[in-house]
Amino acid sequence: MTILTTSRRPSPEIRTFAKDLAFALGCDHMNRGKTGLRDLSPQDPVILFIERQQQKVAIRLEVDGETEDEIILSGWSVGVRENEMQKGIFTSDQSVYDLLNQYVPATMVQNQDATIIFDGRQRRLYRCDREL
Repeated sequence: MTILTTSRRPSPEIRTFAKDLAFALGCDHMNRGKTGLRDLSPQDPVILFIERQQQKVAIRLEVDGETEDEIILSGWSVGVRENEMQKGIFTSDQSVYDLLNQYVPATMVQNQDATIIFDGRQRRLYRCDREL
């Protein structure tokens, strides 16, 4: 099972984004408080860490305490989901799919208007754009 966490003091916007992403992926969401990332590694070797970097958001994948790679999002929009909820993330970016597929449910799709799409809680639909 993958753990999804944020920086120690995330903004409400990042906290909601992280909880909804954890919900979509079936991950455990953990509020870190004073817990360091190294303290989380013994609980689970795979950690998705979300933090704000200036005006962007980084989703960093850590495996066994080592950073594998990160996905920088230039922004996202939240809409209302009209259809049935689908678990996992849907991406049109091969590198995002290759990075995440072995750790969380990911589906490669063609002709998608956003880089990453996922269904959050309370009928929220996220459309995320990756920085190029």
